[in-house]
Amino acid sequence: MNLVEDATAPDKTFLNAPYIADPAELSTPYAFFGIPFGVPYHAVDLTACAGGADVVRAQSFVRPYALNWDHYDFDFDDVLFPDNKPTVTDLGAVPTDIRNPDSVWDTGIGFVKSVVARGAVPLVVGGFDSIPPIVGGGFEHETINVLHVDSHLDFREERYGVTRGYSSPIRRLREFPWVQDVVQVGMRGIGSARRGEVEDARAAGNRIVTAWELHERGAQWLLDSLTSPGRWLITVDCDGMDTSIAPGVGAREPGGLTFQEMRTLVAGLARRGKVAGVVFTEYQPGLDIQDITAQTILRLMMNVIGNQRSPKAELPYVGE
Repeated sequence: MNLVEDATAPDKTFLNAPYIADPAELSTPYAFFGIPFGVPYHAVDLTACAGGADVVRAQSFVRPYALNWDHYDFDFDDVLFPDNKPTVTDLGAVPTDIRNPDSVWDTGIGFVKSVVARGAVPLVVGGFDSIPPIVGGGFEHETINVLHVDSHLDFREERYGVTRGYSSPIRRLREFPWVQDVVQVGMRGIGSARRGEVEDARAAGNRIVTAWELHERGAQWLLDSLTSPGRWLITVDCDGMDTSIAPGVGAREPGGLTFQEMRTLVAGLARRGKVAGVVFTEYQPGLDIQDITAQTILRLMMNVIGNQRSPKAELPYVGE
């Protein structure tokens, strides 16, 4: 099989963690990997975000967190890897065939299933925002909730006849029977949603929190309301964050979530042992400024690793 990006060893691994090619060999509680693209609308969708995971890897050396495992981190009041034993493994990238981009749906879900079956939390840097249901599809044996940070609603049934593109990921996630609560935060400005999609999302039970409501009421207020049973898949379209911490996006919109707000949500769920997975999408390295977006992604992922030392799945859902 000819692959645009095979699961081969990256030049530099995430946080200098060990690399393995086969997720079935995982023995750490976290697994970092890239999904270069999802089902596209246009040819550019296959390349614009494809190198995001590698830039995040490189940024872990630039800082240089990857070389200082024993240095104290005040974000979680501990060192990153106690006893110098990494708790994350780098899996490279999901194998993707650029000649058949639709195949990434099944290939990606199968890859994530293998990660989840080992009890690991996937830490994913993806392509455009068609990636979240590929990750969510790997949790079929566990009831999960979804915390979606985005400037846009992403609840279209289809666009250009494509039902698995980046305007539809939350509708596709909502269709999985193991997905329980869906909380969408950061909505602002104008995106692809029409009035009908907003009504559909609310009718499906989605809770929509605009960026302005979050700023006024506070991230702790939202965190305290996330009390549903089960763990949370945190999926972050980078344009949901403020441009001061995530300029590397194609749809910049002022007023997004600040780093403090993001950390409150991410670290707060991690401290409760409630993070099932984390996905960052729509990071375009070519539009970034001094790798600020990569740094933000890296720090938030480190906050998950450092605040949730022993992730444990909750398995009330039994599929047919």
